[in-house]
Amino acid sequence: MNILFLTLSSVYIALLLFIPSLTQPIMALFKTLPIGLLIVMVLKGRSQLQNRTFITLLFALSFSALGDVLLALDTGQLFIGGLAAFFVSHAFYIITMLPIKNWRLDVLLLYLFLAIIVFCLFYPNLNDMLIPVIFYMLVLTIMASLTWMTDKSNGFLVLGGAVFVISDSILGLNRFYLEIAHADIAIMITYYIAQFFLINGFINHHSNK
Repeated sequence: MNILFLTLSSVYIALLLFIPSLTQPIMALFKTLPIGLLIVMVLKGRSQLQNRTFITLLFALSFSALGDVLLALDTGQLFIGGLAAFFVSHAFYIITMLPIKNWRLDVLLLYLFLAIIVFCLFYPNLNDMLIPVIFYMLVLTIMASLTWMTDKSNGFLVLGGAVFVISDSILGLNRFYLEIAHADIAIMITYYIAQFFLINGFINHHSNK
């Protein structure tokens, strides 16, 4: 499964690099295949997962896939829909991480500090996107912070949350602050790594128990 995930992710990134002119529906299909495989991994690990974890992970990945499709088809009007889909996805990841075992104010403050720095950079260009972006950054910050505090915390989860922050920071900076060379490649590489780490973190936690 891990090798297949790496293969599917690499295929999409190769398409971005060498055949970016493919039609948007085809690109959207290849973009979501790695997330579809993660859904299969969760379904395959059903017996090892708690019922709530199983359901919330399926919802988290399903909304991620929806966000992928909306952003892949984005012609300027679907970005807010993609943002909303990923907002819901992060919310389900947060629910999956409950209950909280150890509150880490230092981790929360660190992520908030980083979020404020990034937000200040692209704030002047947000315009009508100001409120949606604020809410999205809050839910992303909470999700990443809770990977340290949940009773399911492990290295995979912590890295998954951190890399997700990196991926979305690149996306936001590229869209609202300064065009970054090959930003789409960097965004997708970090995004796939983040999703892979998060799902493996949850599955490994329950497998070890």
